[in-house]
Amino acid sequence: MMTIEQLSEKQRDIVNNCLLDLLESSSLQNSSFLPKALESLIKSHGFGIEMSGIYISTDEDPENIPEYLKDGIAFEFMDSHVTLPFKDAAAFIISWCATQKQVEELNLDITLEKLKKKFS
Repeated sequence: MMTIEQLSEKQRDIVNNCLLDLLESSSLQNSSFLPKALESLIKSHGFGIEMSGIYISTDEDPENIPEYLKDGIAFEFMDSHVTLPFKDAAAFIISWCATQKQVEELNLDITLEKLKKKFS
C-alpha cells in the first residue's frame, strides 16, 4: 500500500478530483456531498455518488467494499482508484480541505477533528 509521499501526480489527481467532485456536487438537500462523505467515513461506511466515491475496508456492509480494497481507504474518480492507509488518507483529506476556499463555508472543523482522531 502507498503513502502520500509515494503517490504519483496522476494518483494525486485522482484523490483531488474525487474530493473536488464530492465538494462541488449537490442535491436539493445537500449543498455539498463532502460533509456526508466524511461523516460516513467516521462511521466506517463508504460513500459514493455518480463519478466519485470514498470507500473503507472496515465497512460493515461487504457490498460497499470494492474488490480491490483490502486495507485502508480508497478514493475513486471515474474508473480510477487510489488506496491509502487510514492515517495517510485522513491526513490527505485534512490538508486538502485546508486548501479549498469552498470548504470554509461548510464548517467542517469538528468533522475533520473527528476524522483525525479516528484514524491517527
